[in-house]
Amino acid sequence: MTLTPDPHGQAALMLCETLALLLVESGILLKEQIVDAIDGVIEVKQEVAGVSESVVVSVVSIGLLQTIARSIAAAPAPGAVLKR
Repeated sequence: MTLTPDPHGQAALMLCETLALLLVESGILLKEQIVDAIDGVIEVKQEVAGVSESVVVSVVSIGLLQTIARSIAAAPAPGAVLKR
């Protein structure tokens, strides 16, 4: 089974990650809240793997979600000044 990148999915994923980072940067949500929400989605994906979707799709989705969670966790805290 070959998974072809879906342009709609890619755009949606990038938009969601950007919005999450903006919510953190604005101080509206904590990084931990967003990472916890992503972890919840990962748990659901693990439960449906091989049941309502293929294991391959679930594994790829989980990998993408984990990458986004790491990106959010590594984001600077609101008001943080980056050193050059």
